[in-house]
Parts: sequence; structure tokens; C-alpha cells
Amino acid sequence: MAEHNTETQVASTEVAHKEIGFMSPEINLLILTWVTFISVLIILHKFAWKPILANIKDREESIRKSVEEADKIKAELAKIEQSRKEVLDEAAQKSRDLIEQSRKAAIEAAKIINQKAQEESRILLENAVREIKDEKGRALAELKETSANIAITLAGRLIEENLDEEKNRKLINQMIKEI
Repeated sequence: MAEHNTETQVASTEVAHKEIGFMSPEINLLILTWVTFISVLIILHKFAWKPILANIKDREESIRKSVEEADKIKAELAKIEQSRKEVLDEAAQKSRDLIEQSRKAAIEAAKIINQKAQEESRILLENAVREIKDEKGRALAELKETSANIAITLAGRLIEENLDEEKNRKLINQMIKEI
């Protein structure tokens, strides 16, 4: 039994030694772990990180160019909007000016038409007055001529008939009625 005890003690020492080894690093395992880690890093750097970083850099450059282009487009749109606004303002001003010119031209045309109409009416009135005077003069001349003829005729009859006063009056009234 003493031998069994010794074997038990040796086995328990080996188990304790193995347990202590599990907690404490072994140099070979440590070196192998570091070599594996560094190898994986080199492989990843060469085959994975460089392409990934290159893709990220390309994507970053593409995004930067897109942003710059968007800014350029935005600036161009602002310029276009400004020029559109200027064109609209200019067109509005031209239309206001054109309307104002048309209004002034219409007022001027109305004045001219009014002046011509007044001139024509003045001329027509003067012509009408002149014609009335001429007609009045002709009518008066005709009336004088007719009156003279009547007076001559009446005087001639009176002399021929040299009648009494009552017959003279009847003859004058009859002649006046005939006229």
C-alpha cells in the first residue's frame, strides 16, 4: 500500500503540474501563436486589407467627386435661377414700359383725334355760318327784288285804277295774300 500511496502522490503531482502548465504559458506555444498571428496579419495585409483599403479609397474619391460635382451643379443652378430671375424681371419691366408707351400713345392719339374733330367741327361751323349768311343775303336780295316787283306792280295797278281808298286797301290785301 505504500507503493500505491506513492503512485497516487506521483499521479497527483503530475496532475497538479499539468494544471499549473495549463495556466502558465509554454514558450513553444507562445512563439507558435505569435508566428501564426503575424503570418495571418501579413497575409491579411497583402491579400485582404490592401484591396479593401484600395476599394475604400476609391469609394471615398468617388464620393468626394460626386459631392464636388453636386456643388458645381448647385452653383450652376443658382446662376441659372439668378439669370432666369433677371430675364423675368427684365421682361416684366419691358412689358410695363411697353404698356406705358402704349398708354401714352393712346392718349396722344386721342388728343390728336380730338383736335382734328374740333378743327373739323370749327370748319364745318364756319362753313355753315358762311352758307347761312350767303343764303340769308340771297334771300334778302330775292325778298327785296320780289318786294320791289310787288311794289311796282301794286303801284302800277293803283295808278291804273286810281280808285278810292277802300278799293286800294282791298287790292293791297289781295296782293299780300298772293305773295
